[in-house]
Amino acid sequence: MTTTTFKVVSTPRVQEQRGARLGAQLFVSAWNAVASLFASAPRALTRAQEAAEVREMARHLQATDPGFASDLLAAADRHESAAK
Repeated sequence: MTTTTFKVVSTPRVQEQRGARLGAQLFVSAWNAVASLFASAPRALTRAQEAAEVREMARHLQATDPGFASDLLAAADRHESAAK
């Protein structure tokens, strides 16, 4: 008969350093504050500008998916003419 001995080495539990959570919260708050200073405000587009962006997307898709590109062009035309 064979006997197998298995020794388990216990590892000490890692303690969270004092102030780690507070330090992380302060860092994230500061990071978000600085990031908000450099964030650009969303610009309001006119219907013509929105339609122009969709037409540009349709031009890029024309070679790979002409059916979808024509649908996008038609949707852009409808979107732009609905404002008038």
